[in-house]
Amino acid sequence: MLDDLKKNILHEKKILADMRSVQTSMQADPGNQRFYVSSLRLLMRQLLLLNNAVPELLRNIAPIPKREEMKIVPDRKSMSRRVEPDKVVRMSYVSPSTREKHYITISKKDKKEFLQKLRLSEGSLSGIKKIKEKRSGVAVVKPSVFARISNKYFRKRSVKLAVPFADLGKDLKKGNVRFMLNTYLSMAMMSASIAFLVGLMIFAVLIAFSLSNFIYIFIPFALVGLVLAGFYLYPAGEADSIQKKISQELPFVTIHMAAIAGSDIEPTKIFKIVATSSEYPNVGREIRKILTQINIYGYDLVTALKNVAALTSNRKLSELLSGLATNISTGGALKNYLEKKSENFLLDYRLERQQYADLAATFMDVYISILIAAPLVLMMMFIVMNVSGLGMGGLGITTLLTLSIFGIIIVNIIFIIVLNIKQPKV
Repeated sequence: MLDDLKKNILHEKKILADMRSVQTSMQADPGNQRFYVSSLRLLMRQLLLLNNAVPELLRNIAPIPKREEMKIVPDRKSMSRRVEPDKVVRMSYVSPSTREKHYITISKKDKKEFLQKLRLSEGSLSGIKKIKEKRSGVAVVKPSVFARISNKYFRKRSVKLAVPFADLGKDLKKGNVRFMLNTYLSMAMMSASIAFLVGLMIFAVLIAFSLSNFIYIFIPFALVGLVLAGFYLYPAGEADSIQKKISQELPFVTIHMAAIAGSDIEPTKIFKIVATSSEYPNVGREIRKILTQINIYGYDLVTALKNVAALTSNRKLSELLSGLATNISTGGALKNYLEKKSENFLLDYRLERQQYADLAATFMDVYISILIAAPLVLMMMFIVMNVSGLGMGGLGITTLLTLSIFGIIIVNIIFIIVLNIKQPKV
C-alpha cells in the first residue's frame, strides 16, 4: 500500500503540473478562456477523486486502525459485528498525449467517474497542445509507416551510403522533404526492392504466355532504375519548385514584415505573425524553421536566421535572412532595412512579370504561324494533291491528313507545357 500511495502522489504532482500549464495557456490565449476553465475543472475533479483514496491507503498502511476509521457492518452468519474497510482498486492507463504509462489506486466507487474525467481531460490537454503548436508556429508531423518499415530492413546500408550522398541530403532540406537522409535512402532501397519484385512478376507472366518473351528480362532492372532515378531527382526538383514559389511571395512578405516592424515589436514576434499567416505558405514554412530552432533547439534569433539562410533553396530569401541577422546583431533600423528590400523585391517581381508578358507575345506569334497558318497551307496542299491523284512516299492523302492532325495535337501540348513552366506563380 505504501508503494500505491507513492504512485498516487506522483500522479497528483502530474495533475498539478498540467493545471499550471493550462493556466499559463489561458493567460496567453484569453479568447478561449471557457475551454481552459473547463479543463481546469476536470483536472481538479481528478485530484479530488485521488485524494478520496488516501485515507483508505493510510488505514491499510497503519499497523492498528483507529476505531473511528472503521466501517461497522452486520455479519449475517453470526449476527455479530466485524470490520470491513472501503475497497480500493489498482489501475493503469497510457496517456494518449505523452504515451506514458501511469499507475494509480482509487476507491472502487470512484473508478467510473475518474475514468470519465480522465478521458475528457486528456482530450482537452491534446487540444491545448495543438493550440500551442499552432500559436508557436511549430508543426508536428506523424511518422511514416513506410519509412519505419524501410529503416527496419535497410538502415545499416543507408547509414553507409549517407556520406557519398551528402549533396542529396542538402537537397532534401532545401526541398522541405520531411525525411532524414538515412531514412530517405532506406525508402529508396525499399521501393527499388518492391519495383524489382513487381518487374519479376510481370516478366513471369510474359514468359508464361510465350518463351519468346524472354527478351523482356530487362523489365525488373528498368523499373528499379526508374524508381532510383525518381528518388534521386525528386528533392532537387522540389527545391527548384519551392524557390520559385518563394520568389513570388517574397515581395509581399517583406512589405508585411516592414509594416509590423514599424510598431517597434520584438523581432521574434514578427516571424511568429508571418509563420501563422495562411497567405504565405512557402515563405511561412521557412520562417517556421527559424521558430523551431529558437523554441526547440534553443538557438538565439541571429544564429537561427543564419542557419536557415544557409539551407533555404531561394537565394533572395537567403540574402534577406542574412541581412536581418546582421541588422539585428548590429542594432540597425529593422523597418528601414525591410522597406528597402521590399522595394528591390517588388521591382524584380514587376520585371519578371514584364518578361513573361513579352515571352507570351512571342509565343503567340509563333503559335499563329505554326498552328494556325501552317495547317491551312497543308490543308490546301492536300486538296491539290487529292485532285491531282498525287501521294508522298507511298502514303495516301488520308494517312497524311491523320499524321498532320496528330502532329498539331502534339505541338499544342508542347506549347501548353512550356507556357506552364515559364508562367510565374500567382
